[in-house]
Amino acid sequence: MKKKNEKKIQYAFNLYEKIYPFSQQLKIKKAQYLLFFDKVLDAYEILKDIPSSNNEEYLFTLASVYSRLNKNKESIRIFEKLLNLNNDSIEILSILANEYHKIDNYSKSADLLEKLIITNKCNEINWYSYIINCEISKDLNRSLSFVKNYLYSKPYDHLAWFFLGILYQRMDNHSNAIDSFDFSICIKEDHIPAYTNKAESLSEIGYYQKAVDIYKETFRFEDPKAITYFEIGELYNKMDNLNKAKAYYYKCVKKDEYFAEAWYTLALILDLQDLTLEASYHINKAIDINSSNIDYLFTYAKINEKIGCINEAEIAYNKILEIDKLDTESWIDYSNLLYKNNYIIKAIKVLKKGVKLNPKNPELLYRLSAYLLKSRNQNQALSYFEKALSIDYDLHIEFFRNFPDFKEDKNLLNLLTKFKK
Repeated sequence: MKKKNEKKIQYAFNLYEKIYPFSQQLKIKKAQYLLFFDKVLDAYEILKDIPSSNNEEYLFTLASVYSRLNKNKESIRIFEKLLNLNNDSIEILSILANEYHKIDNYSKSADLLEKLIITNKCNEINWYSYIINCEISKDLNRSLSFVKNYLYSKPYDHLAWFFLGILYQRMDNHSNAIDSFDFSICIKEDHIPAYTNKAESLSEIGYYQKAVDIYKETFRFEDPKAITYFEIGELYNKMDNLNKAKAYYYKCVKKDEYFAEAWYTLALILDLQDLTLEASYHINKAIDINSSNIDYLFTYAKINEKIGCINEAEIAYNKILEIDKLDTESWIDYSNLLYKNNYIIKAIKVLKKGVKLNPKNPELLYRLSAYLLKSRNQNQALSYFEKALSIDYDLHIEFFRNFPDFKEDKNLLNLLTKFKK
């Protein structure tokens, strides 16, 4: 129903209420209408004035209102009553499982989901809900036992084999997961999720080429999706076959030009191959799609630094630090960009801001002390160096590795002696 129909429906209810002012059925229907339009409290006000009854429609609507008001125990009480009246109701079993999940009673939720799976075995949502429920409750062994018993009586259920594989994946048992996916594929050859999950498990145990072959098998049953091309590209990337990886990332963005991660990964590869200008084009494409992704912005800054676009790199670092003020690497790299380009005062200013926001970050304190020493601001430098030592003494080794000129600085050596354990 569209929002514009709400007034028409309200008008109809007002009209019928004048004709049938005492009709409980009309009140129940009105409560359902209000619930549909998210007017939950208004629906509750109507229902509470109706005398308690065993009318199933009334009970279902009242329980639904309680659920929406997060009064889950009241909701459960009524839905349990309804379940007793309709023992095989798939809808009520599903709702009850969800209500128990909301109050963290995962065991009871799992009981109901098991009953649902047995009653309504072809519903993938029930399977997924069951496994997620057991995973949250850290009771995957229960679900493993249930699925195995289920398969004992229904050995040709391809979904059961598939979800057994999912369970093994969650338990990091990829060998058994692969076997389970194979059974699922044998029963239903065109069950694509079994292929993709088998490929994931093969990848997890290092069989990258076999995983590629499995992904390619899915092409017999459907046109390749952008995500499939991307995953194949990722596998070739892991095999250090960068040219083939690039070929599949390009197939991915040809299929879906808004697949930002593929543009980003292409930029990384091109940058690695010293094709910096091409990398710049590709990272710009990723940024155009998602301008708030920190990884994209960081790579954008690095590539722009390489091609001499310092202002663009600065803009990227500033945006990163607006998003995440605790990003140590970006504070360091931003200040280093300025320092290398002889903007030492600006670099100090950036690091002081970083230290103000992260006063107990030793990396920033050490780096700030180095830049202050470079600018001959000895007193401030020693103050920050001392603070850094008090937080992480051992990190001074990296400080001297980065700035070997200061190894013989007597004031620094005196502070080291003072803090030496």
